[in-house]
Amino acid sequence: MYNLDVEHIREKLREAGLKATNQRIAVYGALEALGHASVDSIVPIVREGLPVITVAAVYNILEMMADAGLIGRVLSSGKMMYDITPCYHDHLLVDGGREVIDLDDPEIHETVERYFSSKKIDGFRVRGARIYVDVERMINF
Repeated sequence: MYNLDVEHIREKLREAGLKATNQRIAVYGALEALGHASVDSIVPIVREGLPVITVAAVYNILEMMADAGLIGRVLSSGKMMYDITPCYHDHLLVDGGREVIDLDDPEIHETVERYFSSKKIDGFRVRGARIYVDVERMINF
């Protein structure tokens, strides 16, 4: 079982404008423990404390949290993953997306901003960019 800081999670949910139910606390706590995870990875962890929760309930809670800006979404190899870090940042998709790692390098965003400002694409303004880099883990490196 993972450790839940229930008061911390309650506060996060309230700040996002969400009611702090036991199910929401458990789902957020599981994602917090995993960092990046699919519904399929989160459900067994949540069921340790809430054995009757359905996959649909976990999915709906995650979508509600993402819509509220509390968590982020990451599309990895055609599968929706959820990210405990909701702000714009980049990711390494390791070995076809089996693992997702945060990539926090301001130089990437500066390069993207310079590129788009030099191209002057009429009618559009860049609000942000999320970059996913597909990488392969090197053995014996």
